Amino acid sequence: MSRTMRGLLVLSLLLLAACSPGGGASPLPAAVKPATSPAGTPTPSPAPSAEAHVTLEDARRVLRVYLATDDVVRASGDLSFDLALARDGQAPFASTAFRSTSMRPPRYTWGEPRLLVPRLDRFPLWFAAVVERRGPGGEKRTAVMAFMKQYTTSRWLLSFSSLLEPGAAPPKVALDAEGYATPLPTRDDTVAISPHLMAPLHATIAEEGPGGFAASLIAAGPRTTGYFTQRGEDKPTAKWFGFLDESIFAATAYPIYALRTDDGGAVILYSLTRTTLRQAKMKHAQGLVPVPEDVRWAVGAPVVATMLRLVETHQYVSQVSRTGAAEPARVIGFDGAVTGVSQK
Repeated sequence: MSRTMRGLLVLSLLLLAACSPGGGASPLPAAVKPATSPAGTPTPSPAPSAEAHVTLEDARRVLRVYLATDDVVRASGDLSFDLALARDGQAPFASTAFRSTSMRPPRYTWGEPRLLVPRLDRFPLWFAAVVERRGPGGEKRTAVMAFMKQYTTSRWLLSFSSLLEPGAAPPKVALDAEGYATPLPTRDDTVAISPHLMAPLHATIAEEGPGGFAASLIAAGPRTTGYFTQRGEDKPTAKWFGFLDESIFAATAYPIYALRTDDGGAVILYSLTRTTLRQAKMKHAQGLVPVPEDVRWAVGAPVVATMLRLVETHQYVSQVSRTGAAEPARVIGFDGAVTGVSQK
């Protein structure tokens, strides 16, 4: 990377630190490590701060700077700078996007965003955006992003990014007279599924399918009961070939973001992990454990000797009805990537 381009990237990172009132530029570390946070919706500090607020214009500037910087970073192939823009579930996403493409990740162009900015008076600050994303071949998807600023001196970082399912309408978030959204606390009980329960219930329906406890709470579909069905079809084939094939879903420690919708329900942004173990159980299967084509970049071969362990990070957008409504929760957005690979 040229010295001029690196200077522009550093300037962009400093701008991300200064895009909200009270925002100061924190020193840029030599080796950037993605930030982590406790489980659930970001926990506010004990007392309100005069500096802790984000306006619609602040959010617009943050998004504009981020998208411009991300494009430069992708063009340069500099993973360390891309990690400096991300935190939480987005950090392993960034790493996979670069490493799986030999440091040549796809570049995108973006439409006009729809900002979903909650009224907050405490750190951490966050907001969401819904924006059309155009891929290198012109394909269009609608992205849902969430950005967080942890402290006064922190930079704004991309914490969450997912894609609405084809044909799914963007969530109808309730806005006040000035255009601000209403955030929901982690344990809000005015919606059918409290935000902190959405991820574990989603993991449950993926594990147990239509006969499980969560089936009455979350609508059937490819991202819910479909996982259970697919596993049921794959396991007998794997067993016949001499392999163990197990898959486990789990909630993560990443933040949960929730906003009130105009029907009294909620839109919830959250993450899951999926861990898949493929192992040779019969002697004739040793040396032939198959590696999916989309993760061979991490292994360098179509098969491994005895064991392959894959960890996927999934990021979901779901809509939940108000308490007392009959409609189950619906998964309307998903993006996922293999973010961890080990083998024997």
